[in-house]
Amino acid sequence: MAFPEMQPWQYPPRLWSIEGYPGSGKSTFAAQMKTPILVIDADHRFREILPLVEGRVYELSKDPIDHIDTNRIVDALAANMPGARVGTIVVDSLSAILEPLIVKAMMDKGTGKVRNQMAAWSPKALAMRQLQDAVTRWGTDVLWIYHLRDIRDANAREQTTTSVTRTELERLKRSINLRLRIVEQDGQRAIKVVWARRGRVGMTILDTAGNWAGMPARIEAAVYDDLNAARKQALPPSQVEKPQVEKSQGEKQPARGQGRPGQKEEPPEARPAPDGSGKGAALRYADGSTVSSNPRAIADYRAYEAAEGKPPTSLAELRAWIRRQA
Repeated sequence: MAFPEMQPWQYPPRLWSIEGYPGSGKSTFAAQMKTPILVIDADHRFREILPLVEGRVYELSKDPIDHIDTNRIVDALAANMPGARVGTIVVDSLSAILEPLIVKAMMDKGTGKVRNQMAAWSPKALAMRQLQDAVTRWGTDVLWIYHLRDIRDANAREQTTTSVTRTELERLKRSINLRLRIVEQDGQRAIKVVWARRGRVGMTILDTAGNWAGMPARIEAAVYDDLNAARKQALPPSQVEKPQVEKSQGEKQPARGQGRPGQKEEPPEARPAPDGSGKGAALRYADGSTVSSNPRAIADYRAYEAAEGKPPTSLAELRAWIRRQA
């Protein structure tokens, strides 16, 4: 048989992630994705929005444990996806799958059960890779859901971060082409396009119809319409998004459940030094000071970053965090 000729898409597949506070409407947004929908219901609450879905919804399994254990997720998908004709796989939520692994790693390190920091975080990294490969291999649309949360830094300043660490978000980028965030603008719920592999970013799209009706199509139009093929190729991947998300006038981050004024975003991620050495000199704390080249100091820095999803503000904050783990 001859190889089929590849044809261009009007829009690429919806390989999206969406973040927002608990109760802000992430699962409701999922109800607008292409059906039939297969839900990996790790939060065990997707039934609440079933009346909003215009089409069939399948669940991964009747056993709740199958929705949070990555080995069981892999097995269930392998056994049942062939021939299933699923339109969208929804992971609701990635937070519920990864956070137990993060807590276990911290407890194992704190009790001395695991002394090697990297070994403690290895199960989380492997679970993320396993889950991504299992979900994305089928060629369906995919929606990854995770949470926003408020934290305070060492100086008691309130910040907004994600329940999935920055390391895992970077790993997730290989499996998505849009990163979306639920925000509030002028008192109305909206979607902000935070990152796109190709296309426009930074725009905020209001939920004018309610319950996100028609929102996926509106997002695609805003990101991709009127971009010719040459310009699409010329646009660089928007992986240079700043952790300090710039807010347009009147835009706010939603509160847990309802919406509250915008929070300060995470401090900038430590970046490699210009010399590209990749050693301790290439790492900096959020206050700008340089990380020691001592291997132990680098390991502690990496452990903090993996656990908290951001670099430590200062050496003092890192040391305080290490003492809390002991």
